[in-house]
Amino acid sequence: MKRRRKITLSVFMAIVLAIIVLAVLNMRSVPEESFSERMVVVAERGNIRVHVLATGTIQPFTRVEIRAPQKGRVEEVRFDEGDRVRTGSVLTLLSGEDRISLVDAANSMIEEAKKSGDEDALKDARAAKETAERAYLPMSVTSPLPATVIKRSCQPGQYVGVNEVLFVLSDRLVAGVEVDETDIGKIFVGQKAVITLDAFPGDKVTGKVVKISQEGRIVSNVVIYDVQVNAESVPSNWSSGMTANVELLIHDLMDIVVVPVGAVRQTGMDKMVMLLNDKPHPQKIETGATDGKMIQVTSGLSEGDSIVAIGPPSGPGARNDRSGALRALGRFRRFSRGR
Repeated sequence: MKRRRKITLSVFMAIVLAIIVLAVLNMRSVPEESFSERMVVVAERGNIRVHVLATGTIQPFTRVEIRAPQKGRVEEVRFDEGDRVRTGSVLTLLSGEDRISLVDAANSMIEEAKKSGDEDALKDARAAKETAERAYLPMSVTSPLPATVIKRSCQPGQYVGVNEVLFVLSDRLVAGVEVDETDIGKIFVGQKAVITLDAFPGDKVTGKVVKISQEGRIVSNVVIYDVQVNAESVPSNWSSGMTANVELLIHDLMDIVVVPVGAVRQTGMDKMVMLLNDKPHPQKIETGATDGKMIQVTSGLSEGDSIVAIGPPSGPGARNDRSGALRALGRFRRFSRGR
């Protein structure tokens, strides 16, 4: 039994030795001037940031069109674009046709009386105007919610028809973006995001995902989903319709143990590395997030551990000398003789 165990251990050691020897031979075959690709890396601390990019527009969360309730004339406009209004704020005063007819007739009588110099006629005309204005008050058009005026389409003296849009209100501006179905599974409500606008590329605004549509749309033969992102604080230079670019953060990990992706190999259900510390041996590890170049190691390795990378390593753990692999081979040989 001991003999079989010894033979099995010897075979395993021989396989490991062959791997390292092949690595060294490959390194020796590379010209000195091109030896920028090393085989030994060190687990170090680093950052992994993974995000999904999405584009869309800045748009109102709630967009309300204020329309004329009747045909008539705009007498007064009290708010302009960009102004904040409260619930019940009077946006404009609108005269109906009856009021317009009576008041305009009284105004004509006043002008004629002034020209003729008839004081009695002027007095009667002014009294007729006051009576008409009291009997037919202008209609107040009010705001149904606290909001910002993002569009004003009326002017004092303008005649408007029934249901003609006078104002457009927005309670707040948000970023509405489109996400491909291949990425929608990575997006969740509450996810952090960074918003930039084509109009102001230097300004980055933090926000979070607040809504994900449950129904996809086909655009250019691709299924997309609408995602709403709210800014933590809406800048004053945002306007509805601006192009928005949003980074939806999948992973934003800081100061974690990382190694190059090429140093990790899948063996069945396990992930393995070749550990080259005091006792060279295959080491099972647990991994986390990856950005395609570096991968997070959650267990099995510590900061400063040396491992063999199968293929050219990259990132903060790469060594820039040939002697690393040669020293590892020497340690392995001494370890084997000691066994």
